[in-house]
Amino acid sequence: MASRRRIRRVEQPRRTRLSHWRADGEPKTRYRSEPDANRACLQARLEHGVDLTAYLCEFCGGWHLGNP
Repeated sequence: MASRRRIRRVEQPRRTRLSHWRADGEPKTRYRSEPDANRACLQARLEHGVDLTAYLCEFCGGWHLGNP
């Protein structure tokens, strides 16, 4: 008879859309101004070929980068 192992799940903190976490689990980068965030979008496009847009965060009042 095979023994049954009981696997216990560890609850991860629930991260909502308004929280400051990227999809990879790292914290989001906060930019002080829209021009700063737009420069980071351009840099990401030029260096990595990633198309991002800047948005004003209702949670912290700073600017973050996100998918269009």
